[in-house]
Amino acid sequence: MIQARKLGHVVLKVRDAMKSKDFYVRALGLKVAHEDDARGAVFLSFGTEHHDLALFPLATGEPPSASQPGLHHMAWQLGSFEELRAAYQELKALGFAIESTVEHNVTRSIYFPDPDGNRVELYCDMVENGFEAMQTVGPRRDPLSFDE
Repeated sequence: MIQARKLGHVVLKVRDAMKSKDFYVRALGLKVAHEDDARGAVFLSFGTEHHDLALFPLATGEPPSASQPGLHHMAWQLGSFEELRAAYQELKALGFAIESTVEHNVTRSIYFPDPDGNRVELYCDMVENGFEAMQTVGPRRDPLSFDE
């Protein structure tokens, strides 16, 4: 059986690689690892991997409808609930539209769209062993407010 070690990176088809680059640098703190001028592609990293996210300017037209197959969202982990609270305030200050905040049984999450309508999640783990917790308790999705 194939046993992958981890998700290595995500590549998105975007309408405007520079606009998307600016978004991911500002919203997630990614750094530019490489810009391929010939293809217009941008490779972004948190500074450890060669790239965590790549942006290729291949998209045209409107985003697919919610009922079509494709990416539902991509999730980016933060280190603590305090970091998640701070990120929420920073996203609001930057003018990013927050779609929702959710309390799952194993995580707390913030969801918001990127410039091409892809859903982005910032989350923090709330339990030590998430795999075990998901098996015993199961998923839960309750609204979470950071504005209290």
